[in-house]
Amino acid sequence: MATLGQQLKQSREEKSISLQEIAESTHISVRFLQAIENDAYDVLPGGVFNRAFVRKFARQVGFDEEQAVNLYQEQWQEQGGEPERGYQLGVEDFESRQTTGNGLLLSFVALIVLGSLAYAAYQYFTPPVSDSGGGAVNTPASPSVTPTQTAAASPSSSPTPSGSPTPGGSPTPGGSPTPSPTPEAPAGAMRVQLTAPIEDVWLKVKTDGKDAEQMLLQRGGSREFDVNEEIVLSIGRVQSLRIAVNGRNMDFVRLLPNPKAIQATNVVITKDNYQQYLN
Repeated sequence: MATLGQQLKQSREEKSISLQEIAESTHISVRFLQAIENDAYDVLPGGVFNRAFVRKFARQVGFDEEQAVNLYQEQWQEQGGEPERGYQLGVEDFESRQTTGNGLLLSFVALIVLGSLAYAAYQYFTPPVSDSGGGAVNTPASPSVTPTQTAAASPSSSPTPSGSPTPGGSPTPGGSPTPSPTPEAPAGAMRVQLTAPIEDVWLKVKTDGKDAEQMLLQRGGSREFDVNEEIVLSIGRVQSLRIAVNGRNMDFVRLLPNPKAIQATNVVITKDNYQQYLN
């Protein structure tokens, strides 16, 4: 009895359809289509992807889709079962697809939409900055003085020393109030600072089992978190993020299975493991 791949190839040739035509219609690469015709299913991504590819191939050549899937499963059972492909850290290798003009346009529109959503999320999750009691005092601009006004000034008048209090108790313009010190992390907690010095970085942050917070950390910006047990990060641009714990920089890239990865998910930093990655 002919194999599934042989039957699909026969149906395709009877209808005079090329593999390139099927690839353009289904967005499945020619390499994967050839693997199906050669019954070399270990070349495919595995799992549900294989069955979906077989179903689409059968539909394009007029072969019964359910029969094709059943033949595919029977062949794998005879060979000991279908293998599973595992992925780590959310970084997967996908087959490159040929892009058309419409595909580029859709990609550009999707990029604009994602950028707008990321900016909206940043505006929503970033807390407003409010002036505290120890904040800096706004210094009014000093009026310009012409040489004539300077010459007319009375020699007996003496200016109030800069920064000296007025009778009402408020500092005069030019005074420099002492800034409030940054509060230290609670006892036993980690003060984790995330900084984006190079470019904008998308982040998803989950601390101590709480609900995850998504944000766009803009270039030059930073966020701080007080963590009791652990912080879990998903990072859009790994190489553009800097992490400091309790004021010391952390080489968190060593935590990743692939230090050269562009994106990373579920990067776990705990009180037990962060110290061995400090610079």
